[in-house]
Amino acid sequence: MRAVLLGRSPRLTGYLCGLSIGLSLLVIGLEAGRVSLTDLSTTQYRLYVAIGVFTGVLFSFVVGYLNGGLLASWTMGSIPAAGRLADLFVSGSLSTLPTTLCSSLGIGVFLGTLGYVIAIEKHRSDARSATLPPVISRGDLLRAVGLSTVVAGVLFGLGLLL
Repeated sequence: MRAVLLGRSPRLTGYLCGLSIGLSLLVIGLEAGRVSLTDLSTTQYRLYVAIGVFTGVLFSFVVGYLNGGLLASWTMGSIPAAGRLADLFVSGSLSTLPTTLCSSLGIGVFLGTLGYVIAIEKHRSDARSATLPPVISRGDLLRAVGLSTVVAGVLFGLGLLL
């Protein structure tokens, strides 16, 4: 399971997690600027969310394909979800920060897992016709999805309890 969590290169996983934290902070700042300058209509908001979901899955797919690490895919999936924290900083109501942070991380774990599963299956498909590093078994992939479901559920549960 260590290889599933940390991927083929634990050092690269650490770098990618650090990069995703920095990008998440950037997203929070950009979203805070957007929130303070303009409001979105319902249609614009839905499009905005769809772009965020696509971006989170895409980032986690790329990281999962290149490194094979579930942890890095989780953090990359959390980048667009970090924008949910911007409202708290703009309004100054930091009392709901733990709730929003937990639910945002839960969304990130969900998006990251989705991108990771797509990446592993793409890697499995590509390994048939090219010389690639060994891909994890489907059993390990199923255990990783189970772990991700538990982690996301705990984060959402904490978000509801706080």
